[in-house]
Amino acid sequence: MKRNRLSLLLVLLLAAALVLTGCSGGGNATPANTTPTDNTPQTGENSDLIPAVVGYWGGTCESPIFVAYEKGFFKEAGLDVKLLKITGDVAVLMANDELDAFELTPDKFKPMEQGLELMIIDSLHKGCIQGAAAKESGIQSVADLEGKKVAAAIGGIAQIQIASEMVKLGKDPKKVTWLSYPNAQMEQALDQGEVDAFATYDPFPEMAVQNGKIKFYSNTFDPGLKDTLCCFIGMNKRTLDANPEIGKRMSQAFTKACEYLEEKPDEAAQMVMDKGYIAGDAALNAQLIKDYTWIAGDKKTVDDSFREIWHQIARAGALEKAPADLDTYIDGLYVQMVSFMGEH
Repeated sequence: MKRNRLSLLLVLLLAAALVLTGCSGGGNATPANTTPTDNTPQTGENSDLIPAVVGYWGGTCESPIFVAYEKGFFKEAGLDVKLLKITGDVAVLMANDELDAFELTPDKFKPMEQGLELMIIDSLHKGCIQGAAAKESGIQSVADLEGKKVAAAIGGIAQIQIASEMVKLGKDPKKVTWLSYPNAQMEQALDQGEVDAFATYDPFPEMAVQNGKIKFYSNTFDPGLKDTLCCFIGMNKRTLDANPEIGKRMSQAFTKACEYLEEKPDEAAQMVMDKGYIAGDAALNAQLIKDYTWIAGDKKTVDDSFREIWHQIARAGALEKAPADLDTYIDGLYVQMVSFMGEH
């Protein structure tokens, strides 16, 4: 019965995560100086350009969005993109036709299962979620979390992955006290002794590690996690149904952006810092960009990652009812949630 209550709680809070989480965290976790000085595209320059709104929260791993915009890759692909700083519920933005695409994290998988009209159209990268612990906590890995207080988005992918890894190690994630804080306040809560550890999107955990904290979890480096996509390109299903060509052009632009990030990580980091898109400093973000695997246009990686993430969700106890055949259930979700556009 306790497990059932935990599962229901996770499901409900996953849906709530639409408002509170993204690749950098929610609207309440907006770092200072993350509003670009100029993010309004020139419209009407070319009648062949298709208008589209691409949203972002302000995380390091959203660098493909900023690179594609600033380097002109969206326009080269035939898109007239306007960037939108997301501070609220993406479901409302999409329903009002105010948002066409954004970097989709596994936090959205449960809401998509429950009917959110959002589609995965391509791969983007591996890595970007990590965890930091106080030195005095005794935490070295997820195996040490029983009896500890951990800050994470409740029902978010960091909590799901940590719970999944604990189960694999024979540990009980229900013995962790999970607490919710805005991303930008997690390290402060750690310093004040309110929590023993926290886990969220970069750059916040890496900033804490640079300040002397212990890295205890990383889907950038940890075996069993590092080979699974952290982020995908997500598109409003209504936009995609109305004009599938937008999805193909998005994939083309993001592919060029990922290639640029692989080839010129230092230049990319400096550019997105100069434009005020993300927190931290250029050196920190350059190192994070180098740590990630940028991999747009890879259908096999999308397929494998999609299935692995659903196994993590199931292992963590976040499915309302465990299906008799989980793999068959995931196959059905794939048809519902994925429309791969990366073949160009």
